[in-house]
Amino acid sequence: MWERLLTHVRRLAARGYDRRMGRRDDLRDQDRGGIVIRGPHLVLRPLRPSEIEAEYQAMVDADPMTIAEVPDESAFKSRLRRSGRLEDGTLDLAIDLAGESIGRIQTFVPPRRRLRPGVFTIGIGLRADARRKGHGREALALLTDWLFEHAAADRVEAPTDPANVAMRTVFDRVGWTLVGTFEEFGRDWVMYAITRAEWHARRTVR
Repeated sequence: MWERLLTHVRRLAARGYDRRMGRRDDLRDQDRGGIVIRGPHLVLRPLRPSEIEAEYQAMVDADPMTIAEVPDESAFKSRLRRSGRLEDGTLDLAIDLAGESIGRIQTFVPPRRRLRPGVFTIGIGLRADARRKGHGREALALLTDWLFEHAAADRVEAPTDPANVAMRTVFDRVGWTLVGTFEEFGRDWVMYAITRAEWHARRTVR
């Protein structure tokens, strides 16, 4: 009995298991050279190959209010295979809770708008059962902090549908500001943003 228990413990240790966080596969993600950002409850990490198909299906099945359009499958999957690396303004990370992906957060370059140097645009999506639990707020705050601290960001912004009350509430709670409206992909959007000066002021009073 004790030998079986010891063997089980050794297997868990080999997989990087931690009782508080579950499987610690994020350590292996970091070992591969990808960006890993840890917060109180979440880890933002590179997507694993086994998660890419589910991410594409999540885009196909997404509420049209939450995405601009369904991406080209080949290009989308190719981009996710490079996840964990910030390249030309683009970064894709899984939102990991206790070793399992509950969504994805990214920076992207809008196809119809040019971004100034130092400006990053964020997109985020959570699984339905992971919403309204504070995970979106934590993930957004983690990536925002990382961009200002490590990617020389001057401004971080994100568009959303005017009717997306949940996302707009998240932006308000992390200190972003509604900065305008615009039309793209044949529909209206609202833009939220935070500048380096605003981010620094919030960090000072925390």
